[in-house]
Amino acid sequence: MRKSTIIGAVLVGGIALAGCTPAEYDSNQPPAPGTPPADAPKMAGHASTGEHGASGPAAQLLSNRQQVLALAELGVTKATSPQAKEVAAELQRSATEQIAELGQHAGSGHTESADASLSALSGPAFDAQWKQKALALVNEAATLAKSAQNDAELKELATELVTEQQEITAKLNALA
Repeated sequence: MRKSTIIGAVLVGGIALAGCTPAEYDSNQPPAPGTPPADAPKMAGHASTGEHGASGPAAQLLSNRQQVLALAELGVTKATSPQAKEVAAELQRSATEQIAELGQHAGSGHTESADASLSALSGPAFDAQWKQKALALVNEAATLAKSAQNDAELKELATELVTEQQEITAKLNALA
């Protein structure tokens, strides 16, 4: 084989491999395991943004509490278990108060709508899915609250949310 043919083959292979790097454009293909998202460099150092340009822990907590409120409202009306309705009402009261308080720190937001797939369920299937979604949101709130405990303006609310998470989680886990 001639030397120029080998060099040509190596160059073609190198060019082909160069095409395998993360794309500069959106793709519907999932990234390979361990590959950072294509927008990772753009995201580095940026806080998440909530409604009206608000960012940081207050905006994240506000969004979570709005989701909890929508889920709680759905639970109050659709849950079949009296215990689930009771927990939903408790979540509804606390989320309403917390949204008002967080609105002062994060700007006004909007109440998230409840999950359409959950709304379509009824009976024990609704109760089971509602419980899982409520647990996920309550645990997310606790994680967000723990990171917000260093924020002087949010410290008291963050501590309250962590305590509430423990109580609500116990009640949700006690549901059949």
